[in-house]
Amino acid sequence: MKREYTDAELLADIEAVLSGPDPAEIERDAYFSDPANAKKIAEQQARMDLVIALYNARKAANLTQKELAERLGTKQTYIAQIERGRKNITLATLTKYAAACGKRVTISLL
Repeated sequence: MKREYTDAELLADIEAVLSGPDPAEIERDAYFSDPANAKKIAEQQARMDLVIALYNARKAANLTQKELAERLGTKQTYIAQIERGRKNITLATLTKYAAACGKRVTISLL
């Protein structure tokens, strides 16, 4: 037979969870502070920086994903995948994307 908890017991359990450290936060902090993950984190950050720049360029050009896709001769879903970082794109595609937004690509090696 299942034990039924009182409201007071449930509230006490909720309070304990809310007042204690968040296990997901602890795990995330450990991952980001581990030097073994530095390369992967830097790669992901570079990818996200590019995705944000592409999104911002499209928005600055007042284009929807569909409009941009039409300019590039592709589908809106492809643009969405690019802007979510789910597609590796070539330099040629990056250049076309930028041009369609009235921008140009420059590359810096730091």
